[in-house]
Amino acid sequence: MGTKYCPKCQKVVVTKAFANYPQVEYRGIMVKRRKIGHLVEDGGCGHCWHTVEVLEDLLFTEDILVT
Repeated sequence: MGTKYCPKCQKVVVTKAFANYPQVEYRGIMVKRRKIGHLVEDGGCGHCWHTVEVLEDLLFTEDILVT
């Protein structure tokens, strides 16, 4: 459990990251694509969305242009 911004409720809420996530290529680097849920059983709206996690070191290299 953690807190994230829910795009449906448009506020920061308690969310859950689902356990299974794929490693996918994004702009030439490997990232974790996680499914996040604002679960109804925890008082949420039930909306689910995806996030990507990138290593901080990769964000600041000259080889990768982050836009």
